Amino acid sequence: MYHDMMRMIAAILALCLASLAAPAFAGQSRDEAYRDLIWADLLPPGEAERIAMLEQVQAIEFGFDHFGDDQMPQIRTFNVVEALDGERVRIAGFVLPFDFSASGEVSRFLLVPFIGACVHVPPPPPNQLIYVQAPDGVSVQGLWEPVFAEGVMRTRRQDSELADTAYTLELTGLQPYRN
Repeated sequence: MYHDMMRMIAAILALCLASLAAPAFAGQSRDEAYRDLIWADLLPPGEAERIAMLEQVQAIEFGFDHFGDDQMPQIRTFNVVEALDGERVRIAGFVLPFDFSASGEVSRFLLVPFIGACVHVPPPPPNQLIYVQAPDGVSVQGLWEPVFAEGVMRTRRQDSELADTAYTLELTGLQPYRN
């Protein structure tokens, strides 16, 4: 039963990630100045299998209580795709802000691959989260609405109170997601 539940959770997460792949233009960029990415592009070869194994080990060690209030530890893998460092990229995801200014803008946030990341389930591994810096601040319409984040990707680790990340994005644009 436990393994069936883990397979179901993995299937749901895979569907969420696939929905962010922007099928209308996968593999090509709407704007040639940016390289369009999906979350799987952030994983070096073999990393998805490694993460799946680590998640199974963690679930056995800590149990899994999606509705509990205990925070699950983040899987610690910082393996990155070095070729992405310095690339101008566009990737779809959800905004998880650190804080809001008085005007309702955010200047730093995590871009996460699915709604609810970092709440009661274990946070995605660091190489599936992006720390985003927006020095001028950006307005966020809704935390449950997907966005396209554009900017310069860095393979730079960032530790924070929400979760650790293996990538940093120097934000140049944030638009609502449209496929």
